[in-house]
Amino acid sequence: MKTELTKRIFMACITVFLLSFGLMFYVLNSYLMQRNIAELKDRAAYLAAAVNAHGWDYLQSVRNETARITVISPEGTVIFDSRFDPAHMENHSQREEFQEAVAQGYGDSERYSDSLFRKTVNYAVKLDDQNIIRISMEQDTIFRLVRAMLYSMLMIVCFMIILSVVLASQSSRKIMQPINQLDPENPDDRNIYDEMKPFIRRLIAQNQQIQHQIQQLQTEHKKQDAMRREFTANVSHELKTPLTSISGFAEIIRDGYVQEQDISRFAGNIYKEAQRLMNLVNDILKLSRLEDGVTDMQEERISVNLLDLCHNICDRMALTAQQHQITLTCEGKSVNMIGIPRTLEEIIFNLCDNAIKYNHPGGFVKLLAYPDPSGHAVIEVHDNGIGIPEADQERIFERFYRVNKSHSKEVGGTGLGLSIVKHGTALHHGEIHISSTEGQGTTIQLLFPL
Repeated sequence: MKTELTKRIFMACITVFLLSFGLMFYVLNSYLMQRNIAELKDRAAYLAAAVNAHGWDYLQSVRNETARITVISPEGTVIFDSRFDPAHMENHSQREEFQEAVAQGYGDSERYSDSLFRKTVNYAVKLDDQNIIRISMEQDTIFRLVRAMLYSMLMIVCFMIILSVVLASQSSRKIMQPINQLDPENPDDRNIYDEMKPFIRRLIAQNQQIQHQIQQLQTEHKKQDAMRREFTANVSHELKTPLTSISGFAEIIRDGYVQEQDISRFAGNIYKEAQRLMNLVNDILKLSRLEDGVTDMQEERISVNLLDLCHNICDRMALTAQQHQITLTCEGKSVNMIGIPRTLEEIIFNLCDNAIKYNHPGGFVKLLAYPDPSGHAVIEVHDNGIGIPEADQERIFERFYRVNKSHSKEVGGTGLGLSIVKHGTALHHGEIHISSTEGQGTTIQLLFPL
């Protein structure tokens, strides 16, 4: 930035320098032209007075002057010239200064002289004998002066360029000094330019926001670590229980401690624990996929009719509901949403499964699907079961969290069902609302954007 600032300051200095030189040349050139005319006017008036007083012989005494003196007849014929032979000179009747002198007694002009091969200034005065006397001289211009002082001018220009570079470098260093001393981690607008204070304030605000976000991420990271450790511990515990049972039953059968008629019962227990173990592994895999939002699941999104999906789940769970003496019904209005059929099916199945298992014999579970006026597809599972204590309602969607551990062991389950519901709903950008009264029942409502 310092280099760029130096360049810009240098270019500004050079631009001002060149413009100043140009304006100065223009003013000096105008001044020299006016001075040339004034000088010629004085000399022409002096010569005219001398010729009128002393006659034509006076002109011989001024033949060697630097200015060229010419006498022209009223008809334009050159009578006398201090540098050239009048016999070889053309008629001057068309010359501007001659015509003005004939008409008004004096006249001036500027033009390129064919005889002198340079630009001249001319001033003419009418004599008493009606002849015209004219004085011509090379025009003094600023360019002639510059040419005469070319070496000195070049030295001045070089000096000005070097001075501009030095001043630009020093100025940019002084300008950049407060900026270079600024600490991005702890910006302070007290010793900075007023123009930069809004930027510094934004930088301070952004730093504060970044620090807040870092703290949030650290907190979240700690929370994730705690959840990971808790999950590992819970998985180890949940896996250990069926494995211990399977290992124990198998050991008893291997050592021959089981009578032949009891082998079938022990094999059934092994099968039951193996199924529990498989369900736990499957639920862990499902939950892992939902948490990661895997790509293949994203690619499966299609239009799903939720009411049809609810009817299919009711048909699948009819036998389970009958075994628990629960009345399972499904109703609502047809509503379509874009989603992953398999995940939506798992969500609704887990909600209905919990509503059936945590219910009283003779209870009911009602499954609803409908569109609401706010533009959502709604899934609602309503039961009159044991309910959920208010203190536990915020935690039931955590992995392996159980409200009543003894009852959970009786009804089975992996403790991951509602966690799958939570992450599956989040995958569809949905919301979960729960309303429950202990001993009276629970209603869980899912809202999915259409």
